Amino acid sequence: MNIDEIKKKLYRKAVIFHTGGFKPTNEIGESWIGCIKWKRSGDTIPKDSDGTEMLPLACIFMNTLEYVPEEINGTKLCNIFISPNIYDHLMDMEGYYHVTMIDTIDDLEECSWVNSDIKAFPLKPELVEDDAPQWDGGMDPELEDAVIELENNEEVDYYEDIHTKNYSMHKVGGYPAYIQSGDWDKDYEFIMQISSDEKAELNIVDSGSFYFFYSKKLDRWEMQCDFF
Repeated sequence: MNIDEIKKKLYRKAVIFHTGGFKPTNEIGESWIGCIKWKRSGDTIPKDSDGTEMLPLACIFMNTLEYVPEEINGTKLCNIFISPNIYDHLMDMEGYYHVTMIDTIDDLEECSWVNSDIKAFPLKPELVEDDAPQWDGGMDPELEDAVIELENNEEVDYYEDIHTKNYSMHKVGGYPAYIQSGDWDKDYEFIMQISSDEKAELNIVDSGSFYFFYSKKLDRWEMQCDFF
C-alpha cells in the first residue's frame, strides 16, 4: 500500500469551527460555544447525578453543516451541557454531562442559557477532508501496519507526510485529536469534540478537550477528556 492509498483510506471529513471574528446573527442555525440560544418548548437545563444544575457548554446546529457523522444523521441540533463539578469526576463522567439531540427545528424557541465561566462566541464552520488520527488511537490495524512498513522502508514520516494537519479544535466528525494515548469503544462513533479555547476563556484542565461518542443502536452518549 503506497502513501496515496493510505491517505485515501485514512482521511475523514470533518467540520472544524473557528471562534468569533465575525458578527453573530443570533438566528436558528448558528452554533455557539459558551451558551445555548435555542431549545424545544418544555426543555429545561439538566441536573447532574448530584442534583446540581449543569452548565451550557455549546450548541451545535448539525443541519447547517456540510458534513455530519452517519450515526447522528437526522439530528438538527445538539445542545451540550456539563456539570460545574465535571473535573471531580474525570475517571467516571457518567451523569456529569448531557447531550440533548433535537431532530426538528420547526418548534424551537429562543432561550438565553449562558455559562458564566465561559465567554460566549458564535462558531464559524469549515469543511476539511483530510482529518487523520493521532498515532495513538483510532487507526485501523491494517493501515497502521502499512504506515509502519512505509516508515521502515521508504523514509516516510507519519506526522510529516500523512498527518500533516492537526485539527485540535472544536469539530464535528473526523477523529478525536487525542493529546494523550487514547482509543474508544468501536460500538460508538466519534461525533464531536469541544476543545480549550483561548478566545472563549475555556481551559479544559490543562489545554485539553472533551470528546463525544454516540451509539445509535444503544441510543447512548459516551464522553472522554484528556489534557496535557
